[in-house]
Order: sequence, then structure tokens, then C-alpha cells
Amino acid sequence: MQAIPVKEAVRHAKQSLIELYADDPPKALALEEIAFVRDGGRDLWSVTLGFDRTWAAPAADEAGPALANPGWFAQPVEHRIYKTVFIDAATGEFVKMDIRQIQ
Repeated sequence: MQAIPVKEAVRHAKQSLIELYADDPPKALALEEIAFVRDGGRDLWSVTLGFDRTWAAPAADEAGPALANPGWFAQPVEHRIYKTVFIDAATGEFVKMDIRQIQ
């Protein structure tokens, strides 16, 4: 079997992620890891992508009295998210997406 080139796999993975998050587009999308894997007899490109998400922090009165600096809560909190997108190595089709936990 002839596998699609690695750059094409990355392109398919990025496009799939952008389409899946169309209602909340990822910011600062970047390639983090890539590997050629076999899963259930199928060859896949495992493409880990990182991107930023901004979440609104709760208002100070919702956070509870233990948090003493209410001004901090007015600021959005930015998080780096990692997703592993699996692309069929033969066809370039999206197979699945997993969250990638970073330790």
C-alpha cells in the first residue's frame, strides 16, 4: 500500500480540525507530533495539533469568597489544547480525533 505523504496527512488533519471547530475556530494552530501507526489492521497517520482556546473566567461572586482578587476574574483565561487527529494513510480521509493530555 502506498501511503499519502506526511505533509498531505498534516494538511488533511488541520483541515479536518478546522471544519470540526467551525463554530469556534482554533487559534495559533500548530503541528506538535506526527507518527505512522497501525490500528485494527489499518495504517493511519497520527497527527497531534495544538491550538489556543480562550475561556471566560467566572465572575468573582460566582467563584466563591476564597479567591481574593476579583480583578483577575475579569480577564479571559487562555489554554493550550492538544488533539490527535487520525488520518487514513491510504486515502487521506479523517478517521477519528482524540484529546491529547499533556503531563
